[in-house]
Amino acid sequence: MQQLWPPVVDPATLSRQVWDTVTAQQIPAVGRALALYGGLISQCDLDLYNGPVVTTPRPPFLANPDTVLDSLAAFVRFHVEDYLVHGNALHLVSSRDKFGAVRNTTWFPANEWSVDASHGRGFPDYYLNGQKINRREDVVHVKWGNAPGEPWRGWGIFERYLNSLDRVALQEAAERNALRSGSVPSVAVIAPQKNLTQTEADEAAEQFEKRFGGSSRRPGVFPNGTEIKPLSFSPEDQQATLARQMSLTDVANMLNLNSFWLSAPQSSHTYRSPGPMFLELQRVSLEPVMNDLDSVWSNKWYPHQNARVRLNRNQLTRDDFATSLQTLGKAVADGLMSVEEARLYMGWPAEPTIGELREPKATPAAAPATEQDGPQLEALPGGKEGAA
Repeated sequence: MQQLWPPVVDPATLSRQVWDTVTAQQIPAVGRALALYGGLISQCDLDLYNGPVVTTPRPPFLANPDTVLDSLAAFVRFHVEDYLVHGNALHLVSSRDKFGAVRNTTWFPANEWSVDASHGRGFPDYYLNGQKINRREDVVHVKWGNAPGEPWRGWGIFERYLNSLDRVALQEAAERNALRSGSVPSVAVIAPQKNLTQTEADEAAEQFEKRFGGSSRRPGVFPNGTEIKPLSFSPEDQQATLARQMSLTDVANMLNLNSFWLSAPQSSHTYRSPGPMFLELQRVSLEPVMNDLDSVWSNKWYPHQNARVRLNRNQLTRDDFATSLQTLGKAVADGLMSVEEARLYMGWPAEPTIGELREPKATPAAAPATEQDGPQLEALPGGKEGAA
């Protein structure tokens, strides 16, 4: 039995850094990238399609697949983060109806799962916290690629790029130690005396600090020929800053992101509207993750139906408000969509319901009774009936 996410320890750096998913996520650029993936994808609703047609209204199960989490956004975000970090995102089908359809699921972190693949590549046994899952079909397992030599489990970012992430963390540790224990003086005072002893230099430095240290701005009078030069970062510090910027590009490449999203240098995005930016992000970076989730969830949740589950991408590709109205107005004018469809695309009801935006329909007055309508009767006292 093997862990789906084995603990990763680099023997070469054991005395400096023991690596696991927690320490790796403490790198700011990695945290930003994971928040970008999880935060954006978790904004999408889950839709059910029967062929090309979306099912309306949305099934209650897709609105809240996990009643323990009680949040579709959390359910999706946890799967996305496990997918990227561990390479494996899993949940367990916890209940079905009498026809076998899934009614509820329960998400468990990837590090609580293990697998026994001794029975063959396509039939592994799953274990949750050491307890075997008897119904293999109740385990919904989304993998990111295949680990080398272990096709039954995925391959997460921290296992793929351990050496590069270790280098980034060591650079940060070295810079932190340099700033903490190797500070640079603010100024250099060059005395005009050629035969100045070290004792005299130390005493002069103490006097200089007493007079000009702190927030006081007392006038300084120095012997003729004295030079005072302000000091900035050393070349080593400047190289550390450059290395930090290049590390942002490395992390962006690890997670298939444009460097713009991590504030790394040499970005290709300049003065672009949100629509094209998010469209490029969605197609290049988010779409491969969303496709894996869509495919596995569809096959596991609706295995015997002509149905598929799909995360709604409209939230990610929608442009700014003014551009959206202009584009939808042209689509309506060209006959590509109706006004009601355009309103639904914007997330509004098909017809305006706020205020008196539309004239109320006139209610026709009741026609007077005629003989053809038949007699209109009403109950009279004593139980008798008579003509109205």
